[in-house]
Amino acid sequence: MHKWTIALLLLLILTACGPAAAPTPEPDEAVRPTPTSDPALLNNNASSSGQNNQVGYPPPPPTATPYPDNYPAPAAAPTAVNPYPALDDSSASPVWILHPLGQQCADTSTYQYPNQQDARADLTAVGITVYQMETTELTVCEACNCPTSTHYRAQISSADLQKAVSLGWQEE
Repeated sequence: MHKWTIALLLLLILTACGPAAAPTPEPDEAVRPTPTSDPALLNNNASSSGQNNQVGYPPPPPTATPYPDNYPAPAAAPTAVNPYPALDDSSASPVWILHPLGQQCADTSTYQYPNQQDARADLTAVGITVYQMETTELTVCEACNCPTSTHYRAQISSADLQKAVSLGWQEE
């Protein structure tokens, strides 16, 4: 009895999960002919019988007006303010620079920049505009006198790169 029940359930599952018959698409009468389906569109020359004087594709249908008469015009989109106006100069492209937090095995009091705010302040003090600043972790050697994995990363103008290099920063 259990064999028949299991066989019936298995047959029911296979029938339910089987492929379904694909619906037959109805012909769409509003479809425009393509150059491969309409021989009149394949020939770009006027026919000799005078029945087809049109050359190429028919003109596109006229487009509807976007707004009805007396409809108020939409408000103009606000102009975006450039957050980095110094980048408007095409000769100065942005570059990223790096500076390690310090050296491994060194006392933390010897770090040139103990935090990100001090690093930004030092760059700003020499006239470098900092567009973005972040702290990142890099893969470094694990030995004394190697830089720490923590580095400060700043985006500045390429025109200010030499000033940053003189402060101990390096281009990324």
